[in-house]
This record gives sequence, structure tokens and C-alpha cells, in this order.
Amino acid sequence: MYGSGNISEPSHKVRIRELSEGNFEEIAVNQVRYFRLPWGSVSKVRIIGIVIDSWESNDGTFARLEIHDGTGSIQIKAWEEDISRITDPDTNKLYEVGSILDVIGRIRSWRDTIYLYPILINKVEDPNLILLRELEILRRTLRHISPPKRRSDIYTTNATIIRLLKDLGPLSLSEISDLLKLDLNDVSRKIAELRSSGLIYEKDDKYVYIGR
Repeated sequence: MYGSGNISEPSHKVRIRELSEGNFEEIAVNQVRYFRLPWGSVSKVRIIGIVIDSWESNDGTFARLEIHDGTGSIQIKAWEEDISRITDPDTNKLYEVGSILDVIGRIRSWRDTIYLYPILINKVEDPNLILLRELEILRRTLRHISPPKRRSDIYTTNATIIRLLKDLGPLSLSEISDLLKLDLNDVSRKIAELRSSGLIYEKDDKYVYIGR
């Protein structure tokens, strides 16, 4: 059984979909098995989402929650005394369906299906924290997108804008400008070129990449 590792090690904020796209490293470090994501290896992750299922065994030795964050769902599993970690302290019962939770956990697997072993769970009272978390993940994603070598290079800039729209979804003109740290007028010209070439279109004041 893998150990708890360094408890001071940071947890990495992720979308559930990212976990479904990762794989375990073949070698454990200090009895901790790391999980490889496209941007690096992690031992602890942090997700925020809504409880869509809650279940406990009749003998009280096992319980699970299922969390959905808009990109996918994952189960949080606990055994014996650790069931208290997925219990609402206000009710002394498992967190109810509809609860929004901020979960820190370690990635585990059973029969090729990943789940999270809970370390710490907090109930989210302010839904705005979901948007804040998404922005935090967005910033992390951008750090791993290669910036254009020369911002004056039209082809590199256009390719970067397409990559942003492809990876991050619809973005407004100002959001693209802020993320690339380019002048708004320069971005506007690039957007016009991409629209004329049929690569993107505008919807609700945001730009969408045509394709996958």
C-alpha cells in the first residue's frame, strides 16, 4: 500500500477531465505513486464540483461520493474511520447530493478506474469560488502553452490564438489580449484575419474555433 508521502507537498488544482487523460508513473517515490498529467506529475490534486451521488454500505465500513465539475465525474472513496472525511460536520452524514465541495485527495485506481482518496474536504458556500478556481486553472494552462517567439510574426500569433480557443474554449477579444499580453488593436486585426479565413466565428461577443 502506498504511503501518504510528504503532507506539506502542494495539491494541484485540476479539472476532472484532466485526470481521465492522465496515467500513473511506473515508479513510486518515497512510497508515493505519482500521476502524470500533460503538464507534469502530481501526487495530490484539488477539484471543485457538485455531489451527484452519495452512498454508504450497510455495515458502515465503506462510503463514496461522486463529484461532477462540468468536465467529468470522479468518485471519492473512504473506508472505516476515514469515512468521517466525506461526512458533513453540520449533519454528521455523508455530504448530500447537490452539495458543492472543494476536495483535496490522492489519485488511486481500482480495476483501471481512477478515484480519489480524500485528504481534506470543504463545503463551498459561495458559488463564485467555482469561477475563481476555473481562472486559476486557466492561468496554469497558459503557462504551459508555448508563447509566440516573435509577436510580430503573424503566423505564430494566429496559431497561438487558435490554440487558446481550442484549449480554453470561447474567449472575448479582451480576454485574448490579456492572456497573450498583446495590444487590443493588434489582437483585433488577427481576429479579423482568422474570421475571414473561416477558422473562427463570433458568438455572444466571444470567439470560437471551428474544429477540434
